[in-house]
Amino acid sequence: MSNYGYYLPLHPNTFETSRFIGIAPKNEGIGENISQKKDKDGTPVWVVSCLVKVSGGSQEMETFTLSASTEIANKIKAIEELTPVRLVGLSGGKWSKAVTDKTTWSFQISGLEILKAQQ
Repeated sequence: MSNYGYYLPLHPNTFETSRFIGIAPKNEGIGENISQKKDKDGTPVWVVSCLVKVSGGSQEMETFTLSASTEIANKIKAIEELTPVRLVGLSGGKWSKAVTDKTTWSFQISGLEILKAQQ
């Protein structure tokens, strides 16, 4: 049993840098009953992986959930690995399991934008 929190918008500069790694369907169920998760409106849910860095910290892998059509997900799949990106509509939520005091962050985004090279 889990105690799920809620998501709040985060400052666009929460991560000093963010580099695209990949996108995959967010699945639910197991074995033959596995299927891609959909949001309350029936839109497919995806997991976007990025290498991020918090100011003053080290780089680490983080995942973000994204509700988007398959067409949009296919465009995101075409982004080259390690391309600098901006996480659009970044929001974060904290949750904890009922049997522990450990808190975990999870993140959502509404899209990705490729950052232009700095001159």
